[in-house]
Amino acid sequence: MTTAADRRDALRHRFGRPLAAAAVLLALPAAGACRRDAPAPTARHLVLVTIDTLRADRVGAYGYRPAQTPHLDRIAREGAMAAEATAHVPLTRPSHVTLFTGRLPGETGARDNLSPAVPSDMPLLAEVLRESGFETAAFVSSVVLDPSSGLDRGFATYSATFEGDLAEAQFLNTVQKKGDVTTREALAWLEPALSAAGSPRVFLWLHLYDPHDPYEPPEPWATRFAASPYDGEVAFSDELVGRLDDALARLGAREDTLVLVTSDHGEGLGEHGETLHGFFAYQSTLRVPFLLRGPGIPAGTRVPGTVRLVDVFPTVLDLLGVPAPKDTSFAGRSLAAVVRGGRDPAPEPVTYAESLVPLLHFGWSDLRAVREGRWKYIQAPRPELYDLQADPGELRNLVDEQPSRAETLRAALGRFLDVEREARPGDAAAASPELLEQLGALGYVGGGAPAETRTPGADPKDMIEEFRFANVSTREGLLRFHDKDYRASVARFEEVLRRGIESFEVHFYLARSLYALGRTDEAAAHFEEAARRLPAHAAAWEGLADCRAAARDTAGALEALRRGQAALPGDAGLRVAEARLLRTLGRPEEARAAYEAALPLAPANARLRMQLGELLRDLGRGEDAVRRQREAVELEPANASYWNSLGMTLGGYERMAEAEKCFREALRLDDRDHRHAYNLGLALLRQGRAAEARPLFEKTLALEPGFAPARERLAESRRAR
Repeated sequence: MTTAADRRDALRHRFGRPLAAAAVLLALPAAGACRRDAPAPTARHLVLVTIDTLRADRVGAYGYRPAQTPHLDRIAREGAMAAEATAHVPLTRPSHVTLFTGRLPGETGARDNLSPAVPSDMPLLAEVLRESGFETAAFVSSVVLDPSSGLDRGFATYSATFEGDLAEAQFLNTVQKKGDVTTREALAWLEPALSAAGSPRVFLWLHLYDPHDPYEPPEPWATRFAASPYDGEVAFSDELVGRLDDALARLGAREDTLVLVTSDHGEGLGEHGETLHGFFAYQSTLRVPFLLRGPGIPAGTRVPGTVRLVDVFPTVLDLLGVPAPKDTSFAGRSLAAVVRGGRDPAPEPVTYAESLVPLLHFGWSDLRAVREGRWKYIQAPRPELYDLQADPGELRNLVDEQPSRAETLRAALGRFLDVEREARPGDAAAASPELLEQLGALGYVGGGAPAETRTPGADPKDMIEEFRFANVSTREGLLRFHDKDYRASVARFEEVLRRGIESFEVHFYLARSLYALGRTDEAAAHFEEAARRLPAHAAAWEGLADCRAAARDTAGALEALRRGQAALPGDAGLRVAEARLLRTLGRPEEARAAYEAALPLAPANARLRMQLGELLRDLGRGEDAVRRQREAVELEPANASYWNSLGMTLGGYERMAEAEKCFREALRLDDRDHRHAYNLGLALLRQGRAAEARPLFEKTLALEPGFAPARERLAESRRAR
């Protein structure tokens, strides 16, 4: 039987065919396509630094005179630098997914910062390196890269704790970790990893978020760059890269380490009316730095052509001497031979990029772009063609002056769209049929209804002012929401709707504000609309279910959760929400089934296993309960409450010696919780060890003087002398 992966591979092979005599080549060879005549030195370790929102043209090595980026400039001098490197999506999560999979967005399903996790059947760079014997660790500074992204797969250590309220993380850029904190954590891991005798190979990923808005560099950069705080954030990030590089030298690993510094996207900074990023597909937000230094890479190497983020995975594997996983193909190509000073015998491939935010969030048109050398084509209701060499700012649209060139690139773009159209809709990474129908609205070549029968959405070029207004208003509404001023929040979001601007965010947060005010019927309508606009966002379905439950419509609540499950078959949270609802309805066996359906979807979720264990305990299934709760404490051994709950289950089945061990561990981890002291005392008392139990009951009362059971057990222990 032909699988979806087979179909994608077949399409990828078709990309290598010439379009016409004067046409571009769309070649996507697998890793290792560049031959080497003799074995080249390979790096022992890998340090990958991604600096969020870093425009290439704000780095000194790329010609920006006001820059203060000496450490990045040094890496460029001592190794290889790509003058032209590009992201495929001007957003954080999709770009990092592309980098770590070597696959394009249409293959991974990561199209914006709210996308589901990377499909589990797609190998990630960290997984491949860990299986090859590397110690792996990641330290990320943005919540959109938290484990819900799926990028934690393969990392033994994945540090993803942030400042602020995680519940609003997708929309409030203040939910982050400052770069100096992230770097300090990374160095604390790196030092022992490289210092241990016989230390293994190491892969460290450091993600810095500081150049992302709001631009708030610390001193002295705040004062030094008062007129350009974005440049101050870039200079601060450069300083952090320097600290990491200095640590490599101090630990004696600098000469053995492959250091790669790049970014996920740039920043608009007002060009084309875009102050931030994620809306347009211009070079201001797609062009990124690409710096590489390591064994076998000659100093001062300049990589010709355009480097793409999909090239990172195969290139790194070759430079580390690690084979690609069997039967794995990449959308990118290895540049190992080129960065080692050789020549690339293959023609430069066409580069693909997209912005789906206007469509997915606002219902306007999506944007797709292809680049071949100096020429770039953007498909929109009013298409655009630019000569990037003569017009790097993309100010002069040549689509009417050079129609044949535009048509050639448009045809190349259509080949990329074929991948999405021919992927089976049930594939984890495939777009839904509804989304595919919307994506075809611009009349791309490659199948489907003819262009003249389609009605395109609004051209994003015409909607930039509305987009900026919506962004400002949404942020203000969210601030009011965080302040619990729900009426003001509702007023702000309703103002956006009155201007005829609708987006997922507006409906979602208007719904949450209305729900907080107890206006659940109104909230339900907006949760419904939010879920329609972005079915892949589980919280919209959960909010709709909460509204139905508040109206005592339990059947409607369950239906909302199951609709969400149909839209997100790989999401464990919606099944857990169903289980919780079923428990409150007094339907424990159905709740158990829902929990168990969630288990394979969340193999590392300790809380899920603990909740299932507690339900099984209530159902009288002791052995099953203990097994699930032991899984929870194995996954999170530092969680005192999990040890306490496991001890309660064991104690309930008169397994007091085992319960005692659990309560001791809970008390060791958290000696300020009176329940841990009380339960340990009770386990000792039940084993006839009253003298040992007595001080624990006294400790319980010291922590919680009004806890009557402890007073009763203390009296019992005194009588048992």
